[in-house]
Amino acid sequence: MLTHVRAIYRRELSSYFDSPLAYIVVPVFLTLVGGFSLFFQDLLGGGIATMRPVFFWSSIFMLLLTPAVTMRLFAEEHRTGSIELLVTLPVSESAIVLGKFLAAFTLVSVAIVLTLTYPLTLAMLSNIDMGPVFGGYIGLFALGAAFTAIGTAASVGTRNQIIAFLVALGISTLPFASGFALSQVPAGLLPIVQFLSFETHFNNLSRGVIDSRDLLFYASIVGLFLHIAVFGLERRRLS
Repeated sequence: MLTHVRAIYRRELSSYFDSPLAYIVVPVFLTLVGGFSLFFQDLLGGGIATMRPVFFWSSIFMLLLTPAVTMRLFAEEHRTGSIELLVTLPVSESAIVLGKFLAAFTLVSVAIVLTLTYPLTLAMLSNIDMGPVFGGYIGLFALGAAFTAIGTAASVGTRNQIIAFLVALGISTLPFASGFALSQVPAGLLPIVQFLSFETHFNNLSRGVIDSRDLLFYASIVGLFLHIAVFGLERRRLS
């Protein structure tokens, strides 16, 4: 299975860099994060260096980055008809989904890694607490993995990339945005909504609190949506 995953991963990753997609979405993401972090919030606000604005805007714009990266994973295969050949190959659905997911997550990770210029610059300009920086980047990778898994599942179910983008965006936005509206949630539902909120778990990590429960939450989201993607592909093979 690992051989098949590796082959699909390499094929999919190459397709990103053989097309304009990687050279458009990553620079746009970095430009938006940089513009909003520097011009709408002050990284040295109050004389204290902080990465909070960068983490906040990175998490917001990943809502757009990841659906843009994942929308073509299976939707393009559906559109061109190559999905029929793919599902008849002696390769398991799990290998196909995992290979494509890892390729998409690699591109998302590249975008995240390129934001490291901010903490490096801040470290040269002032004293910065590296605990929240480390936790924040763990949170960004975990959030990116969850968004990528959601986008992968959304792409399995349609041949239209725009629909795949919108479905992934909608599913990702709801549990993320709920973290900003906790004050409006009835007290009886608050623990449940808070636990299911992507923003709550990300906020914990970006404060430098590395809690295994937050990591397990994101791992569960990744596992759930990858299983949904595998199930959708299996239905395609049987139909």
